[in-house]
Amino acid sequence: MNKKNGRPPGINYEKNLERRKKRTEEDTRIIDSKIVNNRLYFLAKSFFNQINSEKIAGRNPVYNYDQLQQIRDGVQLRPTWRIPYQQLRNSAYGTSLISAIHTVRVEDLSKFSKISKKTGLWFRTENEDDTVNDELLFKMKQCGRFFEKMGDLTPGWQNRDHLVSVFEMMIRDTLTIDSIAFYLVYNSFGKLLEIRYLDPATIFPVDPGKGYCGDKGIAFVQIIDDNIVETFSASEILWFHKNHISDVSMRIFGFSPLEACILDLVAVINSLKFNRDTFSRQHPQGFMSFQGDATQEVIESLQLQWQEMISGIDDSHRIPIIGTSAGEVRWTPLSIPNDMLFKDLMQWCTSFVLMGHGMDQSELGLRLIGSQATFSEGNQVEKSKLSMTRANLSLLTYFESPFNRLKEFREDDFSGIVCEFTGKNPEDEKEKLSKSKDEVSNWKLIDEIRIEQDKPTIAETLSELYGVNEDDFRMAGAVILNPIFQQNLQLLQNSIQSNTNIDEDFNSEYEDYEYEEETQTDKDLVF
Repeated sequence: MNKKNGRPPGINYEKNLERRKKRTEEDTRIIDSKIVNNRLYFLAKSFFNQINSEKIAGRNPVYNYDQLQQIRDGVQLRPTWRIPYQQLRNSAYGTSLISAIHTVRVEDLSKFSKISKKTGLWFRTENEDDTVNDELLFKMKQCGRFFEKMGDLTPGWQNRDHLVSVFEMMIRDTLTIDSIAFYLVYNSFGKLLEIRYLDPATIFPVDPGKGYCGDKGIAFVQIIDDNIVETFSASEILWFHKNHISDVSMRIFGFSPLEACILDLVAVINSLKFNRDTFSRQHPQGFMSFQGDATQEVIESLQLQWQEMISGIDDSHRIPIIGTSAGEVRWTPLSIPNDMLFKDLMQWCTSFVLMGHGMDQSELGLRLIGSQATFSEGNQVEKSKLSMTRANLSLLTYFESPFNRLKEFREDDFSGIVCEFTGKNPEDEKEKLSKSKDEVSNWKLIDEIRIEQDKPTIAETLSELYGVNEDDFRMAGAVILNPIFQQNLQLLQNSIQSNTNIDEDFNSEYEDYEYEEETQTDKDLVF
């Protein structure tokens, strides 16, 4: 026997192997069907996907534009009949006139986007009668540094929007949509650390009586592409408007000058349509008349001859030669200005836009044809200066309120001071000189004017330059360039001089008399 190879295979060895393999596969299939059913597996997977789709898919797409649901949730949306924010933004970006107006305002007010005592954001005491001591001066500097960096120097402050960029965005948003929005970031102790500027067109308030989805702790929401992406409490958002209106349909949201201009120009659109129709459907240039009576046949003959000669085949215009038995034919032109002076209409619309923004055409370098003086000044430079001063004062006074509100969140550190913009009323050198001339010509001495300008008096100047005695020239600056004052001063000086001479003569005579009395001797007393 061959022990190495073992038992030799039988006759049905191969069939037994196949039968054993099939039996094993059947047993495995029966066991798997008992443990997991594929249909149940897919149903369970579908069921879990339905009840937890947001976490599994990671997205919640919006398939329709539904403002009603947001209103039901408590969000106070902008009325649909008002001009949407995006259209106002597109007008500011795509219209050259609006863009130029906003650019001029930004460039003119950019000098105030810094912390400065002369021209910029600075501070004063709450009580104007108080004096600035070292403690208040230190608070002013610290508060100025806080606003310059829009927060404390926390990690990442370099990438934060600073005062220069924030101030420019405030100007543009105020002129475009009349809204500004700040997002306040606190630390764990409730101390304000950062001030971040948000897009005010995405911030919407929540009805305090309803709250957002029943949560009354939410005061504002941020909506982008009709999706609420973030919620804020009342202490996290500062939302301001410049123009406040008591109208219940417009009270929550601001009313920008750009929106006012667009609403005003809606009526002009109808005028443009009328002009277009006028040019597309030409009115008659005139009419014909006859001195005598003309029958209907004659009139029809003239019409046919005119049409054939003036509006013939291929619009072949020729000189009309019309023959008629009705006598003399007279042509009377209507003299209607066919060219509707479209440029005048455009200038009229431009004037509306400039008026809505409180700007004079000279600020943009425009010279509208036939435009009258909008302001009282006839000089273009003076008109531009008056217009810019008026508009800038309005914007800067409005911007003081948000900065003071932001300062109140750090009242423990910045108490006793109030934010204000300095240099709002720059005094012109020519006006200052003219004012000084008027004062010194009527009621002020030259030395008084020099002292107000922190300059030495004339006597001090003469003493410093020429080394003369200051007391000898102390009256050199006692001059008012008024003839009446000079006459009275001369009379007074002459009177004083004459009284002085009389006193001197009297004193000299008295001294001589005393001297003579002293020299006389009594004869009886001479021994």
